[in-house]
Amino acid sequence: MRQERLRKPGFGERLRQLGYLFKHTFTLVGRHPGIVRPLVRMAVYGGVTASVFFGALLAFGLDADGAGIGLILAAIGLFVYKFFYYNRQELRQSWLAAETLQGRNRSAAEAGARVDELAWTARKLALIDMLVARLAQMARGEKAGFLVRIVAGALVEVWDLVNHYLLPAAAVDNLGIRDGVARMKNLRDNVPETLAGVFGIDIAARAVGAIMAPVYLVLIVGSGALGLWIGNDLPAFQAGPVADILNQVGMDVDPDALYFAWLPTLVALWIGKLGSVVLERLTTTVKVIYFTVFYMRITHADAIIDEIRGELDSYLRMEADDVEPVTSPA
Repeated sequence: MRQERLRKPGFGERLRQLGYLFKHTFTLVGRHPGIVRPLVRMAVYGGVTASVFFGALLAFGLDADGAGIGLILAAIGLFVYKFFYYNRQELRQSWLAAETLQGRNRSAAEAGARVDELAWTARKLALIDMLVARLAQMARGEKAGFLVRIVAGALVEVWDLVNHYLLPAAAVDNLGIRDGVARMKNLRDNVPETLAGVFGIDIAARAVGAIMAPVYLVLIVGSGALGLWIGNDLPAFQAGPVADILNQVGMDVDPDALYFAWLPTLVALWIGKLGSVVLERLTTTVKVIYFTVFYMRITHADAIIDEIRGELDSYLRMEADDVEPVTSPA
């Protein structure tokens, strides 16, 4: 029996993988516009959630505490419900991608009806996602012990992979979580040798955060400089500590006269968060489609239409000049 393990590519390889998937995924199976609609819905939902949260921060900054509390409660509600909303949209994407591979042109209404049939599975996946998100938060926490960080981090990575196999198992074959995990174990022993290294590949892990980090840096530095330049022309607070730092490097700044306008930084962080939400949802979409293609290639190869069947193995191996081919783990 062949054993596979989760392979963690380096950061540069992850970026090349992500670039390859962005370039080729929608060319291969994105010919159906219905596959893109769930992406738009999730991006809009995430953008609204982020906007409500930053609106709450703005309200508190302007001493409108009543509005701020209301917006915070709304943001919490939107944050909790996103796990359920996103899972439904990802199941739609997976089902539509599988149907497209089979040459069927399904409508949004049909996709919605299919997901309605999987409502209980979608809820269970959402609940596990919430638990895993909590584990991820624990792994990043300062008070978490070394062992907790290792275990929680490993569970988060494993679930990300398992979840993307469970989505097509549910959407295509109506399998619950237990049966889907059992099917995943069986899949491992039926992967063609040419695709052996693909089964446990960890696609684009933490790539979004790494891509957005320099963007956030530029936004924060630029908006911070603008806030100091504007001074108290907008809502601001006295920036005595900044003045002390400037004085230490040879500048003569009066601590009592230096103000920092916080609104430009708040707006910059909001813009950065919107960009992060869109990139995260786009990355998730290509991962959902990628693993759906893999699932269909292994379990329903005969159902895939001839015109794209020949391209699938190259796509799954991410064979391109600028992407390192996936090889079987040692």
